[in-house]
Amino acid sequence: MKSYDLQRQERYGAETTDYTLMLITDEDKASQVTLEDGETYFMAHLRYCRVSRQGGRYSFQPVPEAEGGEEHVYSKFGEVDQDTFRGGEFSELVKWGRHMMVFDDRTGIIGEIRGRDHTIIPRQILMTGSGDEAQKGFKCEWATLKGNDLIVGSHGKVRHEEWVKRIDSDGYRVTSEDWGPIYQRMRDALGVGEDGYVVHESAEWHPYRQRWYFFPRKVSHEPFHEPLDEREKGNNLLIEADEEFRQIETRPVGPRTPERGPSSFKLLPGHPTEFVYMKSVEIGSRTESWIGAASFDGTLLADETKIGDFKCEGIEIT
Repeated sequence: MKSYDLQRQERYGAETTDYTLMLITDEDKASQVTLEDGETYFMAHLRYCRVSRQGGRYSFQPVPEAEGGEEHVYSKFGEVDQDTFRGGEFSELVKWGRHMMVFDDRTGIIGEIRGRDHTIIPRQILMTGSGDEAQKGFKCEWATLKGNDLIVGSHGKVRHEEWVKRIDSDGYRVTSEDWGPIYQRMRDALGVGEDGYVVHESAEWHPYRQRWYFFPRKVSHEPFHEPLDEREKGNNLLIEADEEFRQIETRPVGPRTPERGPSSFKLLPGHPTEFVYMKSVEIGSRTESWIGAASFDGTLLADETKIGDFKCEGIEIT
C-alpha cells in the first residue's frame, strides 16, 4: 500500500485540467455564534473555488453561493483567553487518507470535518511548545504529510513556536520535535539576522522530490512593529530544503506585494512541479484572500486572483 503522502499526490493524473479547492476561514473573535436553538458554537466558512489548467496556465473561479460554494462548519470546543472564550480559528486543511483535517490555531485542536452538517470532530489536542510546559493550545499554522505521518508546525517566530508535532498514521501517537535549529537555518538562508523575524504559515513535504518547501507569510529584517508588519512584510520567497535542512535554497515567486503573504499552499496532484497557493491581507479590520499558482522554479503560472474580502488561511484540493 502506498504511503499517505503519495496517495494524496496521486488522486489525479497528468491529464487532469480541472480541480476544486476547499478553503476554510479564520474568523478570529467573530467565530463565536449563537444558533436559533440557543446553542453557542464556533463557526467557520468553507468556500470552494474552481481551478482550470489550460496550456500550462491556471485560472480561478469562486463557486457561487447558490451552487454550493459556501458552507458552514461548527465546533463546540474553545479555550479560555483571559476574559474571553475563543475557538474555531482554523489555519489549515489537509487531506489525510479518507479524512479532511482542520487545524485550530487557538486551541491546538486537530479536527475532522464529518457528515452532511460538516460538524468538526476533535481528533487530537496539541499543546504548546514541548507539550508539557503550559496549559495552552499549540498554535497550529502549517501542516503536511510525510510518509504516513501528519506533521504540524507553528509560526517559528518565538521559541515555543519552534516545536513541531508529528502524529502517527493511526492518529493517536503525538511526538513533539524541537525544530529550533531548523527554523534558524531557514532564517539564515533568508538573510534574517537577530533583529528580524520570519512567520511561517505554509509548508509541504514533496514525496517525489524528497524535499521540504516552505513559503513564509512574513519576512522582516527589522524588529516586529504591528502596523509595519501588516503593510510591508508580506513575502514572495520560496524555501527549498533537503530532508535534513542541510542544503537550503530560496527563490522569488513572482513580484512581492508588501501587504500580501502566503498563508497556505498545496502541491497539485498530477503536476508535481506545480503548486497552488493562497495569500492573505490583514490590515486593521481589512481582510482579503488571493489565490495564485506557480512552479517550484519560481515561475508564475497564473495571475493572483482576489477571491473575497474575508480571511481564509487554509486550502486543500478536494
